[in-house]
Amino acid sequence: MAARTPSIARNSFRARACDNCRLRKIKCDKAVPCSSCSTLGIACGPTGTPVRSSETRRADPDDYEQRFLAIQEQLATIQQALQQITKPPASVQPASQPIAIGPTAPPFEGQSSFHHETLVARDAAYSAANTARDGQIGDYVSAALSSLKSSLDRHNHAAIQSGAQSPTQLNQTLLPVELVIAVVKKVKSQPPFFLVSQSWIDPTRVEQLCQSIYFPLNPMPPGSLTLFYGILYYVIRDYLHAGDSDLAHFDLQSSLELCERHFVGGLSRPEIMSDPTLEKIQALLLGVLKAQEEFDVQRCWTSLSLAFNMCQSIGLHRRSTLERDEFAIAEAKRHAFWALYTIDKNISLNIGVTSHFQDHDIDAELYTPSNDPKHRPWDLMGLVIVEFASVQGRVYDQLYSTSACRAGDEQRSASIERLSSDLMTVRDKLLAIDVSQGLYSDSLHGMAACADFIAYSVLTVIYRAQTHPRDVMAVSSQCYASATAALQSHLKCFTYFRGRQTHKQTEYVNWILLYPSFTPFVIVFTHAITTASTADLALLQDTTSSLELIKGLSRGSMHLYTICDAFVRAAQILVNSQQTLTGLEQHQDGSLVIPTTDGPGNIALPDVSWPEDTFDSTMNQADISMFLNGFIGTNRSVMDILSFDLNSDSIQ
Repeated sequence: MAARTPSIARNSFRARACDNCRLRKIKCDKAVPCSSCSTLGIACGPTGTPVRSSETRRADPDDYEQRFLAIQEQLATIQQALQQITKPPASVQPASQPIAIGPTAPPFEGQSSFHHETLVARDAAYSAANTARDGQIGDYVSAALSSLKSSLDRHNHAAIQSGAQSPTQLNQTLLPVELVIAVVKKVKSQPPFFLVSQSWIDPTRVEQLCQSIYFPLNPMPPGSLTLFYGILYYVIRDYLHAGDSDLAHFDLQSSLELCERHFVGGLSRPEIMSDPTLEKIQALLLGVLKAQEEFDVQRCWTSLSLAFNMCQSIGLHRRSTLERDEFAIAEAKRHAFWALYTIDKNISLNIGVTSHFQDHDIDAELYTPSNDPKHRPWDLMGLVIVEFASVQGRVYDQLYSTSACRAGDEQRSASIERLSSDLMTVRDKLLAIDVSQGLYSDSLHGMAACADFIAYSVLTVIYRAQTHPRDVMAVSSQCYASATAALQSHLKCFTYFRGRQTHKQTEYVNWILLYPSFTPFVIVFTHAITTASTADLALLQDTTSSLELIKGLSRGSMHLYTICDAFVRAAQILVNSQQTLTGLEQHQDGSLVIPTTDGPGNIALPDVSWPEDTFDSTMNQADISMFLNGFIGTNRSVMDILSFDLNSDSIQ
């Protein structure tokens, strides 16, 4: 039996190909309009009409014009199609552009999403169409899938274009071009400390970013200006601190203030919260760093949340997404992602809430360390800090999360032993890095010297989890030993930074002293007033004295000194009077326990005569008693308990 012809060609055996298909000498399905003309988006000539004679065609000049216009439309469509085929994928940029400009890929969606399944089905249909023996059926499928792709591309293109802006649109006052040129030259010849320590910012990127703003050939991707002001804020600040002679004739202070004003303003605009781009993520990362410097924990946590959502939206947490990028772009994304990851895990543990970046959903590769001996130590140290942050995340997940609190004692003990071992392994790995050839090697040596302080501080938090809410032990001997080692390590570090320039001391405060939690000081304080230990008191006094010397460097250092000073004043009165804290007892192994009672234990300071200058407006006897009950009795985070004091009107 003869095969049946397709229904679209069955209407008339006398049907002819349309004029466009005959001109192009391709097969026409003779539908009205035909699939070829529909795919190209051009008018389809009538089918089934007799072909006019050459004389008739020559006699009709309008016909020539129509055909000429049709050919132009076809050529334009073909040219556009060729550009789509030959250009690199959206996430790949030329080698001269090390960092992507604007969205580098459609929004990331996981394998469970409908969009992902649609793409899989579309690719399977394309494959089937390409291998189909019936060319006409393949054409039908390709035309239908092309329509689907065009619809999705139009949606993505509209979303991208909606965020593109230019400097004139934003109507902002830019820095003098002479200053920017001088700064770019200086960055290329002598990169400032900030760019070296934050290795995700390549000096070449600074130059390209400035060029895109001052000499724009295309609309700038959203987030570029905010990123520009953020980078220039830190770069100019470094050169201002260093008293750079090449930039001395510029008003760097005014330029610094302008950059800070526009940077902070850019981070607060609604546009920063939509249409994720790498520029926006990097700008938010700078905002997180600035919030840390200013000890604004809430703003830091909020910016981290927004940056995480953007990372997830464009798939920076997944290896498969970054594999489609050119190497330099993928490296820039990895640097930004893991920098945010390390901060997130640290803040999460310090404030006692679950982190945004969950390890079970991350398979992105780490960035590749530089082969340049001047930059390689910074990259190696950064990678070790990522490992350290991973341990911090596991400390919260396995010891302090809601599910961890329901774990059995055996499981809890195993987690504590494993985490404490992993922590010290990472610490040893950091100390093994050869930092002698790196740029700003003195700062690298300082970071290595402070490794013990940070490690013992986190170890204190680990051993503090030996106290289960339903147990009677309050502070174990291991927890107390780690806390003592942490404070002693701080005093050693402080001698390293004490005689250095003010901005270097500020670096120590922001990135070392305030990096871990306040827990070691509280543990030693609790032990001192429970056992009337003069050795503990001396350690507390030395620590507070060191904080007094740097209290004016930042809001965070002032806050830390104020709290520690209140505690040490109370400890001094109690230890000297031999009046000890009630509600806790010391056992022979050195641990502090809460005596078993019928009701909840109550930890309180003894009723002694307090001198008038013992407490200031920040904290009093009742505050300390309430703090100890919250910290020791309920295992709450130190930062969580102190946040009330930090945000109260009494601390400005």
